[in-house]
Order: sequence, then C-alpha cells, then structure tokens
Amino acid sequence: MEFAVSAIFLLVLLLPGFILQTAYTKGFWRWNSPTSNRSLSEQIPAGIVLAGVLHVLWCSLSIALGYKIDFSAIFMVLTGTYGHDESHFETAVSALTSNAGKSVFYFASLYVFAASLGYVLHLAVRGLRLDKTTRIFRFNNHWFYLLSGEIAQFADSPIQIDDEIDGIWLTTVVHHSDADYVYKGVVTDFFYDREGNLDRVYLIVAARRKLADDRKGEEIGSPESESRYYPIEGDYLVLRYSEMSTINIDYFFVVPEDLPEDEEQ
Repeated sequence: MEFAVSAIFLLVLLLPGFILQTAYTKGFWRWNSPTSNRSLSEQIPAGIVLAGVLHVLWCSLSIALGYKIDFSAIFMVLTGTYGHDESHFETAVSALTSNAGKSVFYFASLYVFAASLGYVLHLAVRGLRLDKTTRIFRFNNHWFYLLSGEIAQFADSPIQIDDEIDGIWLTTVVHHSDADYVYKGVVTDFFYDREGNLDRVYLIVAARRKLADDRKGEEIGSPESESRYYPIEGDYLVLRYSEMSTINIDYFFVVPEDLPEDEEQ
C-alpha cells in the first residue's frame, strides 16, 4: 500500500515536466508538425528537471499567497519512510489529503501552466524563426525540415534559400518482386507513426519507371530521358517510408512568365 501511494504521488509530481516537454515539441501545429523524436532515456531526465523547476516556482507562489505546504509529509510519501512500524503513514497521507480542494487546484493549475508555457515557447521559437537561425532551438526532427524545405533556410545550411519554396520533387527507389522502380512526384503531405518517425509520404503528379532503364550519359537533359517514365493515374500516390531505399529531394520555385503587353491589357 505504502509503495503504491509513493509511486502514484511521484507520477503526479513529475507529470508537469512531461506536459511541458510535450506541449513544447508539439505546439499548436497539426499532428505532423515538428516534434522531437528523443528516446525515453533522454526525456525522463529532462522531465524530472523541468518538474523540479516548475514545483519550485509554484511552491514559492503558493507560500507567497499564504498557503502552507507540509514538506515533511511530502518527503515521507516520496521516500516511503514513515518511521517505526510505519507509524506516521496515516499522518503523512492525512496531511496531503486534508485540504483536497487546495491540492487539486495546485496540481491542476500547474498542469495548465506547464502546457501553456510549452505552447507559448513553441510559438515563440517558430514565430521568431529561432529554430532556423540557432541550432540549440532546432527541433529534433530532420524529416519535417527536409520535406517542408525549411532546411534550406537554416543559417548553417549549405543550401541558402531566403524565400519560401513552391514545391518539392521527391524521387525514390522502391523494391518490387519483379524489379526495382524509381518513383517521382511532388510532395503534398507527409505523416508520422506513433513513435514520431516518418511513416508515409503523399505525392501528386506521380510517375515511375524501372531502375534498370537508367539514362546514359549522352541522354542526360534530352527529351528521351523523361520518356522512360509513365504517369500514375490517381489523385495521390502514397509511399511508405519503410519501402523506400534511397530518396532524392529537389526544391523548386514557380516563376510567372511575363505576359506580352497586348495580353496584359
């Protein structure tokens, strides 16, 4: 019983740190937005530190507002030490539950604050483009930056593009039972799996050809080199990342043509 109480209380105490992490990495963006794909071993230490900082802030604010906090009872519940023959167990639990309304308000308000702080920090980093100019603010998800074209706006990127790109050509090799095929198309969307890893990519104006039909040196740039592809009928082509062996990304811009003066009139 004592161990279960300590475990549940520890989870309740650490939850604000994980809420802050999740809100910061997810933000208000759609579900395939930047998210840090860090391992659990990396998230736990950060969550503990963040939870400690948040509780110090919230405890200080509570004391300043005149609320009393029984730190000795909190220590006993956390460590599971209740004296000889667990004589202080009921006393410690009673100290934490005697003002249940205040305890619930403390944790509920802290959870809301942690989530709000995470969202605000996420919006600030994205809005001020800090993740593009400073590596320390960059989200740990290279697929988002690569497939959105934002990687070309990084201050340390070898490709420097100041303007927003208009589209992304994706070319990849997919293995089939009879042969390997090259697929290409314009990226219109992409999605992650539950672990935050790239799961599938949606292409439009897609086409494919056999990898064996690779162009020769003298065919590069000739109209015949593109005739090897044949269009794939349908609105979207869905490619799973697990089936792609190599990927090539090409960013492009749409430049409007200058109309003749008589057409402009």
